[in-house]
Amino acid sequence: MTAGAVTTALTAPAFGRATFPARVPVGVQLYCFRHELAEDFPGTLKQVAALGFKGVEFADYFGYSAGELRTFLDDNGVSCCGTHIHIETLQGDALEPSIAFNLTLGNPYLIVRSLSEERLASKEAVLRTADELNEIVEKLRPHGLRTGFHCHAPSFERSFDGQTVWDILGDHTSKDFILQLDTGNASHGGAVIPSVIKRHPGRIRSMHVKPFTAGAEDPFRAFIGDDGLPWKEIFDLSETVGGVEWYIVEYEDPAFPPLEALKENLARVHGFGR
Repeated sequence: MTAGAVTTALTAPAFGRATFPARVPVGVQLYCFRHELAEDFPGTLKQVAALGFKGVEFADYFGYSAGELRTFLDDNGVSCCGTHIHIETLQGDALEPSIAFNLTLGNPYLIVRSLSEERLASKEAVLRTADELNEIVEKLRPHGLRTGFHCHAPSFERSFDGQTVWDILGDHTSKDFILQLDTGNASHGGAVIPSVIKRHPGRIRSMHVKPFTAGAEDPFRAFIGDDGLPWKEIFDLSETVGGVEWYIVEYEDPAFPPLEALKENLARVHGFGR
């Protein structure tokens, strides 16, 4: 794509932006800026905050302590709206340090970013994983913290006895366990997003807002509202049925510089009244 095409896409008018007051806060997944953060974490976080996001979700801490990260957040007026972590950091001797780290961050959402093949190999394995996750829920509860699971395409592509991995986990975990729906990942796995939200009412407390266009050569490239997802229905259902507490925008297509792309996608979300 030419530089001219990028400029046109980034400056095109979008959906009567910011015509409604914000209801659910909108954050961003910092994985989108991983290369920039690795080079200059404080400077990049300042630029991200200046885009207008209310919160950030961590996928990496770049060697900083929880106290240092909290200072960066406070200095830029943003909250921590989640951390993407591995299940092992919520078990055994690793649990207490993880609790302390997230309490310092002011983050109540400890989201398991993915699960190993071993944990997804059979329905029995998924059920055992659900039991482990329920144990974590109970251990976090006294601290005011919650855990959850972030979906990828295989969460919907793989099924046992007619049930997807996502539904098995949803049906066998506590109502306090967060099903962090990623609209792009789930759609890539064949899911119909409105149906997913309706299937697990009150469980979509945190949602990754990621564009997707089925059948496109680059299905994740179009910006929110130019893609193939029914965003008005998705946002409405998320708030009336899903119980969403945070929208977290994610966009990773390399065709656009991340700061510009996320600024535009945030404007698109605002254009839907969020």
